[in-house]
Amino acid sequence: MARKKSAKNSNLFVAFWNGDVSLVKSYWLIGVLLTIGVVLVATFLVIAVGLPYEAMFGIYIPWVIYITVGIWRSADKYKGPKYWAILAKIAMVIGVLLNFKDLLTGNY
Repeated sequence: MARKKSAKNSNLFVAFWNGDVSLVKSYWLIGVLLTIGVVLVATFLVIAVGLPYEAMFGIYIPWVIYITVGIWRSADKYKGPKYWAILAKIAMVIGVLLNFKDLLTGNY
C-alpha cells in the first residue's frame, strides 16, 4: 500500500513548486541566488560540451518557468503585508517579459 507523503517530508524543490516555501526564501534564495548558480552551471556545461550559446536556453527556460510558478504560489500564500506579495508578482512578470524580449531579439 502506498503511503501519502506528508508535507514535512517533501523535498525543497517540491515544496517550492507548491508555494510552501516562504516568500523571502523563494524570491531571494531560490529566485536570485540559486538562479545565478543555475546560469553558471548551464553556461559551463554548454561551453564544456562545445554547444552554441543558445543551447543554454534548454536549461534556462524550464528553470524560469519553475521559479516563476514557485514564487507566484509563495506570494499567493504569503501572510505578511500584501504589498510584498504584489511586488514579488510584479517583479516576476517584468522578469519573464524581459527574458522573452531578450530571447526574441537575441540580446542575451
